[in-house]
Amino acid sequence: MTVSTGKHLIVVPMQMWGHTRTLCTLVARMVKLRNVTVAFFVITSFYDLVMAEVARELLPEEAYLSSRLRVVGLEHNIIDIMRTSVLEAAFEASYVKMLNDEPLTCARTGAQIVAHPVRVSAVILDSPSWRANTAIKMFLPDTFLSIRKHTSDTVKIYTWTPIATQVFFFHLTQDNMGAVEAEAERQGITFEQAAAQLAKVTGKVLHTPVTKPVHDYEIQPQAFPVELLGIGVKMSRIMGITDGFITFDAADYCPNTTKAIKEWFAQTSRKAYYAGPLIPQSKENVSDESHAQEVLAFLDRSLASHGEKSVIYVSFGSLFWPTDQKKLHAVLNVLMDRNIPFVMSEVALLSKRLPKEVQDKVVQYGYGLVSKWVPQQALLEHPATGWYLSHGVHNSTLETIMAGVPTIVWPIIADQPMNATYLSEDLDVAYELIEVRNGTGAGKISRNGRVPIATIDAVKAEMGEILDRAYGEDGRRKRETLQRLGKTLQEAWSEHGVARREVEAFLDDL
Repeated sequence: MTVSTGKHLIVVPMQMWGHTRTLCTLVARMVKLRNVTVAFFVITSFYDLVMAEVARELLPEEAYLSSRLRVVGLEHNIIDIMRTSVLEAAFEASYVKMLNDEPLTCARTGAQIVAHPVRVSAVILDSPSWRANTAIKMFLPDTFLSIRKHTSDTVKIYTWTPIATQVFFFHLTQDNMGAVEAEAERQGITFEQAAAQLAKVTGKVLHTPVTKPVHDYEIQPQAFPVELLGIGVKMSRIMGITDGFITFDAADYCPNTTKAIKEWFAQTSRKAYYAGPLIPQSKENVSDESHAQEVLAFLDRSLASHGEKSVIYVSFGSLFWPTDQKKLHAVLNVLMDRNIPFVMSEVALLSKRLPKEVQDKVVQYGYGLVSKWVPQQALLEHPATGWYLSHGVHNSTLETIMAGVPTIVWPIIADQPMNATYLSEDLDVAYELIEVRNGTGAGKISRNGRVPIATIDAVKAEMGEILDRAYGEDGRRKRETLQRLGKTLQEAWSEHGVARREVEAFLDDL
């Protein structure tokens, strides 16, 4: 048997499917591009999904490459996915075994994975953050530290950052860890509480090299759990010490941002690589999913009754959910009052069940479907799907661009507010919901002077106006513009495309 002498890479996604899914595509493409073996560590509850997703990229004639992709299931806290101590301890134990040339055991299948003869040269670690005195970690802080503890600087750590990178300079370039920790100790409060004080909006204007000036409250248009506000502070510490940066963002999505980020890393002799968009090359396999069949049957029925591009898909991803539930209910009521069919995903970790009276109205309406799981790519590619009502998280944004489905954006936090502005105004391929803002986020908008009313009636009126435009000439124009952008991004993974060149360069640089 021929033993591979190529490079050896570890990839560790965090415990959210939206983060893991794109890495499935990336690692499969890596083993196709170069002689590299990848140890891909995933939580056991994602193992089967990961294997199915990888199979979409490694076609039958490429099955011989599967030996280079070692998928290892790790134990994790199945009760509370936000607490990562079990997962990180499992990874550290596996990492030590790899360093000692011992076999690994997959916690999902029980299968032993023999030691690979090539030493590990690098780790891609998903959204690592610096450890703080908190039980809620979420973004794998101990994994970064355990790699450094056992291999110092002999193994490079690259930070995988699945965000719209135009927010990079808002959240990830200023290291405030020391200041937050000192303030937490001074006041006798938690790190998250101190971070929340730092993040408290005051109306100050923020400037970055790649965006127009905005008030601080404009990047937090929705109230959000205080315990999550410290993550950006922790991640910014990592950005100063990571060996490099790799993202699923597309270099041609916002070219001036791509240039600025590469220049920022180059100042410290590091590199940033753009691997996106990462859309699998084969169709989504939905044959064994009862929920998927229900969704696709609904789309077929809506196509027959309402025609092409009639359905609105409502989803806020795998984590986020609107903080003002009544505004969500108001939007659904507008859709039903206008006889617009919709599919809504309730898979988000922070989602809340619709009240019984809203559920009953959806059932009585007949052209609304609320599902715990949606085959998103298949839905976006269905001829009945016309619009996507989304929070504007970047993975779904890139999927909708590639599918040619324009978006109505309801931003919540993180990269979503700036993505909403960029999509709706700079690219002119989407609409942004303004009246859904709440709390301090409902302040005056710097770019146009508008002040949201932020009432339920205002939400209904705005949604109605957007639907009039979306299903009219303006919506048709936005769709055509979006489709042109999609063709540009589609070239990224062509033979000489920018994403392919970037990933090849990353592998060659290891």
